[in-house]
Amino acid sequence: MNRLSTVGNRAIAMTRAQVVALRENGLVTYVRTRPQAALGWLGSLLLTMDSLRMAPTDVHERWADRSGTYSPEFYAALGETGGTESIRSVLDARVDTDASILELGCSAGRNLAHLHEHGYENLHGIDINAESFAVMNEHYPDLAAAGTFHHGALEDVVRSFDDRTFDVVFSVETLQHIHPDNADVFEEIARVTDDLLLTKENEPDEDQLVTTNNVDGFPLYHRQWRPIFTDLGFDHVTVTRDNIDTLRVFERASAGSSDA
Repeated sequence: MNRLSTVGNRAIAMTRAQVVALRENGLVTYVRTRPQAALGWLGSLLLTMDSLRMAPTDVHERWADRSGTYSPEFYAALGETGGTESIRSVLDARVDTDASILELGCSAGRNLAHLHEHGYENLHGIDINAESFAVMNEHYPDLAAAGTFHHGALEDVVRSFDDRTFDVVFSVETLQHIHPDNADVFEEIARVTDDLLLTKENEPDEDQLVTTNNVDGFPLYHRQWRPIFTDLGFDHVTVTRDNIDTLRVFERASAGSSDA
């Protein structure tokens, strides 16, 4: 009887702890980010419910019309950061300056402008906000004249490229905006990458596959990028973490070796 009581008390304590987590995170986020708590059809159902909170078109429209904080003008004024330099450091060590390089979500071009200033010539960018290119013309006119840029949702634009079009594809806090309904675009990103793929994104804790966070009313889908792109034919080569983002470097499986 005492043993049964102890087990019961432990179960009650665990249940109370889960209730606290549910209150803090919300039901959908709590269950979806803990695979052991929601398997099979239930996990799929809850992911679908979460996706319906904001449709992919709603996410696109909000970023296409973004002004103020996190707008193209905001990032142009911010200029180079340590993240910008870390991207270049990887490229300097692994590719020549004539490599074809695509940035997913280039905004006004601060990262590509940094590469251009250091000798990289074949630069491409995608951004959903048309204001990005007007701001680029103002702040980075040399880049605007030298590069090739595409206006539209990356989910749409990437599909228009041929296989292995770009030697390098990279993103800086862009893939975290991809709605779960559009996750098939990751396969398209892998398809158009010939050699090197870099992700510098916010990631969830290691025991979580994906979390949804909201910043100024915008959903951010933080994912574990290593399993996503290794499942799509890439080796995971290096990882570097700072106090905000995780920079991961991937190479096509035939070209590199994975690390721990």
